[in-house]
Amino acid sequence: MGGLLQPASAQRTDALLDDFERDATGLVLDRSAHKGTFLNVVGRRSGFFGYENETFEVWTHPLKVLHDFRLEFEIEGYPLPYDGRDLMTHVEVRPEATVLTYTHAAFTVRQIVFAPVDEPGLVMLLDVDSARPVTVKGVFRPDLRLMWPAGLSTENTGFDAEADRYQLTITGRPYAGVVAAPGAEDVSLMPYQEEPRDVPVRFTVETTPEQTDGHLLPIVVAGSMESLDAANATADRLLQNAPQLYQQNVDHYAQLLDDTMQLDTPDDRLDNAFAWARVGMEKGMVENPMLGTGLIAGYRTAGASERPGFAWFFGRDALWTAFALTAAGDVDATRTALNFLAQFQRDDGKIPHEISQSAALLDWFEDFPYPWASADATPLYVIAHADLWQTTGDRTFLKKHWPQIKDAYAFSKATDTDGNHLIENTDVGHGWVEGGELYPAHEELYMQGLWVEAARSLATLAEAMGESDLAAEARQEAEATRQATEETYWQPERGHYAFATKRPSGSDEMYRQDTVLPGVPMWWGVLDSTRAATQIDHLGSGAMATDWGHRIVSNRSDVYDPLSYHHGSVWPLFTGWASMGAYKYTRPHVGEQALMSTALLTEQDALGYVTELLSGDYNTAFGRTSHHQIWSEAMVVTPAVRGMLGIAHRDGGRTLRIAPQLPADWDSVLVRNLHAGGGRYDLQITRTDEAYRIALTPQSDGGSLERLVVAPAMPRDAEIGTATVNEQSADVSTHDAGDRMRARVAADVSGRTEVAIQRTRGSDAILPVAVPEAGATNQQLRILRSTATADTLTVVAEGRAGRTYRLPVRSPHMLAPPTDVTVAEQNDDVTVLTVPFAGDTDRYVRRTLRIGLE
Repeated sequence: MGGLLQPASAQRTDALLDDFERDATGLVLDRSAHKGTFLNVVGRRSGFFGYENETFEVWTHPLKVLHDFRLEFEIEGYPLPYDGRDLMTHVEVRPEATVLTYTHAAFTVRQIVFAPVDEPGLVMLLDVDSARPVTVKGVFRPDLRLMWPAGLSTENTGFDAEADRYQLTITGRPYAGVVAAPGAEDVSLMPYQEEPRDVPVRFTVETTPEQTDGHLLPIVVAGSMESLDAANATADRLLQNAPQLYQQNVDHYAQLLDDTMQLDTPDDRLDNAFAWARVGMEKGMVENPMLGTGLIAGYRTAGASERPGFAWFFGRDALWTAFALTAAGDVDATRTALNFLAQFQRDDGKIPHEISQSAALLDWFEDFPYPWASADATPLYVIAHADLWQTTGDRTFLKKHWPQIKDAYAFSKATDTDGNHLIENTDVGHGWVEGGELYPAHEELYMQGLWVEAARSLATLAEAMGESDLAAEARQEAEATRQATEETYWQPERGHYAFATKRPSGSDEMYRQDTVLPGVPMWWGVLDSTRAATQIDHLGSGAMATDWGHRIVSNRSDVYDPLSYHHGSVWPLFTGWASMGAYKYTRPHVGEQALMSTALLTEQDALGYVTELLSGDYNTAFGRTSHHQIWSEAMVVTPAVRGMLGIAHRDGGRTLRIAPQLPADWDSVLVRNLHAGGGRYDLQITRTDEAYRIALTPQSDGGSLERLVVAPAMPRDAEIGTATVNEQSADVSTHDAGDRMRARVAADVSGRTEVAIQRTRGSDAILPVAVPEAGATNQQLRILRSTATADTLTVVAEGRAGRTYRLPVRSPHMLAPPTDVTVAEQNDDVTVLTVPFAGDTDRYVRRTLRIGLE
């Protein structure tokens, strides 16, 4: 434990905090405590990590101040102490704070935990309601360790009885931590006569029902990289200003929710997951006192290690998240993330992969291999800048970063060392897979998808900057790589794209496995549409898609291992890629199944947050997962906004395209706070039996939006009529798009703009989406295609062999299903069919249903 603890002074119980009215953002999740389920409470400078009915650790970045924190309780007249781990019964999670409830026949204690957004510390407020006097004990083990690789260990832990606090220091170093609790008495001093033992620090605060009535017992943890005085000053601020700091948290997250995109759809599960995803991404924004503010990758406990999950800065994690931040309208967060990475860009243009939070304390970029380990952050950096520019038209920000954007483009282009128009991983860094059966790769399909979009993005930005020659060169580069990608990776005999080329001993063999990675080039429409249609059949199949997300490889692959990080596990990140790819090629059922798989994880484990990875065979997160993974949150937002709703920005914020692919049973969607061209809008989508209406309403004057293009996807048997813009006749055109057709109308934007397209409803299958049970195997129905003609609805579906599934169909026609398919239910224009899947294997099988439309 370090140095000797100082003798305690007389107990003080007159320093309790007056209870105060606690405002709320209104976003809340709660349930009974689940032992071993992760929870975290984080601000930009601190974090509280642990597991329900277990212990917790506290960080003030980049310092781990303590671990194994828990509460104990003693009741007057009862001879036994009670461990809080056994009494925790309820968990309530809000963006501003988490409340843990401990219950006993003689008392209820509510532990209100919050991390002030901008303070290097944490506040716990204990609301004690008891029938008898209760002694509250705080138990912890001091750490004061820097995040890896600059780790230290605590040398001295002292108790200042006058200030009711522990002070953690290291001789000769400025780093310090403080644990303070008014009225606390230290009871952890080992008797001199005893053999030394490894015991935790313990303090007590005695309370009576009269004292705690209308009062809260505060416990605060603070840290500093500068001095003990600074840590003490932080602890004092936390104690003296707890009500104000709590309100600041409420205000911070309320503003986030009020200013960024909100969804109101027929599925409350998606709406809530979307709101929590915006909060979860914000909680990935970390302010390091030496490095600045940027996006970290994720959180879990550090345990015996020196990093709490992926709680340091990762280039590609931040950039995949940046697409979601921009899509949701949190463009200031995108700018912050890009600014952070820009300051560490290498002279040759490469964007860093990993930056430890202790990087400023050692020669991180020279002495360690991790900063430059990946190749994908560099093209992603270019794409994220273009996405921001197209959304905002922010020329000032673009001009500031333009030299670095060009350097990033040039670096990636130079990695094509053999001139075959495929950028390389060899001697550059991994693309996606970092080890295992699919490593090392020479030229990954994943990287080609990023490179084509990076080159296209560079062309767009070059035109905005008046560099037309560079724009033309970049477009040529993009097209050359697109063609080379088709020639190299497409496997007609397999019906899917290969993962990568490999060059062992100079050969040019391929990794031919069926993977989720084609979802990335499909995200940006890089792949041939006919081939992509077949590829999506693979992505949406039960061999690749589980009820909780997408495996990296098909479970029919010879390298599949459900427990493997890189060739078997399910990642919400992969699931988002698959969703975006499916929506890009107008395959909404595959896109929706993937989107909802991730959204439904929001309440499965750590309440409000989505985990990093799960088993490929069972709906269970890995023990080593980061339970709050930031890019997993992003994969709720981007597929919902850019995929399902089809919201896209063009021309530097001057053109907005709305091309929704809504589930067949949705008739109304409201989107608030849609950001475009520096302005904010409300978007209302309404479908009736006669018309499809899209209305865009500005929230205020300003912004550069000039043009609105609507292109909703409709079943092919829908009959398209006339169109109007603000009740004035307008031109409407149609074109084929995957299993759908799109009706397109363009309009100038001036004030409120409403586009109405007259049409009949058409026929479509409805994807049933149920919440999978924890630990369950893959069971639910898959809909791969739903295509209507004038007289037939063709549905390609997959189910478990030997099972029968319910399949809802919405159509204005009477249905004539195949002979082995029965009508189970009829409700207005929705017919529920029961569909059997033949076979005696325990695998997914595919069947094509041809349903007559009469």
